[in-house]
Amino acid sequence: MAAIKQGTLNLGRWTVDRRFLEGYLDATFDASPIYEELGVVPPLALAARAIGALLEELSLPAGTVHAAQELDYKRLVKLGEEVTCMANLSRLSTRGDWHFIAVSFTMSGKDGQVLVGGKSTVLAPASESEGD
Repeated sequence: MAAIKQGTLNLGRWTVDRRFLEGYLDATFDASPIYEELGVVPPLALAARAIGALLEELSLPAGTVHAAQELDYKRLVKLGEEVTCMANLSRLSTRGDWHFIAVSFTMSGKDGQVLVGGKSTVLAPASESEGD
């Protein structure tokens, strides 16, 4: 945990394609045809992708808990659209045996328009070697 610092992280750029949609729908057991019919991605799929990218970037230890989430959707994202995700680690604190990490993120389209914004709180266990 010592390597995690406040600041901005680029969580990547990707195209929300049919493979992404199918993977999310399979993982959530969502059999509704509405997303394919409309050619859009479920809003929560984007938040899940952002949180997944954040957890990968931070390499948090086993036992980490995604404790809270706030989301603000601006518009639906179409299949084939390219998105970029940026995160800001705004607050890092330790209470007892846990690190609290507050993160805000935005996912923007190719034109820079914000598509999704959110705030998350992640709790990571403090390791014994940190001397807490």
